[in-house]
Amino acid sequence: MMQGLSMLIAVLVGGFFIWRLFSAIKHQPETFSRQNIGKSFYTMGILGIILAAAVYFVITLLNS
Repeated sequence: MMQGLSMLIAVLVGGFFIWRLFSAIKHQPETFSRQNIGKSFYTMGILGIILAAAVYFVITLLNS
């Protein structure tokens, strides 16, 4: 019984998030423009490189 309830809750939560996404796109379409998405990918790429470098240095320090 609990497994069915968990599945129902997961479907309802998923539906809510999909509804919120469509609502955001409908009310603010400029948020998801090509230019804004490009800026976001660039920023996330830089942050990813910094995070990878930080992890590398921490592992190097712990191994020595």
